[in-house]
Amino acid sequence: MKKITFILLALISGTAFAQVSESTASATANAAADIVSPIEIESKQDLNFGKVANNAAGTVVVGTDSSISESTLSQIGSITPTAATFDVTAAKDYAYSVTLPESVDLSNGTVEITVDKFVDDAGETPSGTGETQTIGVGATLNVTSGQATGNYTGTFDVTVTYE
Repeated sequence: MKKITFILLALISGTAFAQVSESTASATANAAADIVSPIEIESKQDLNFGKVANNAAGTVVVGTDSSISESTLSQIGSITPTAATFDVTAAKDYAYSVTLPESVDLSNGTVEITVDKFVDDAGETPSGTGETQTIGVGATLNVTSGQATGNYTGTFDVTVTYE
């Protein structure tokens, strides 16, 4: 009988102990961080539509490779139109996006002219290489009928952001 009582007591004690240990639990998780270099952008070449004869309303479209992809106006003089270029440095294999303006106004001091339809050649989903990548930016110059003559200037922002 003592043997049975001892076994029964041992079973009851084990059950009570198991209930206490099951009321708390712990687990271990790993922690990690991936530090990447900041994305950088630097303007290397300005967007220039060249010299345009104001003989009518029209547009001049400078492509991302500095080509005149479309022009309803005459180019004159020796200034060659150029696309803007930017050097972008992004961490290897990290996707980023390029944000261009919808439009900007250039001014000759008193009169403005609109540039819009900005495009870039970074591709739909550019990815960093860890090295400098050059992005071309083109746009459309919109000349109105009777546009005042003069040297029109202005600025525009291009933003790159990690995805």
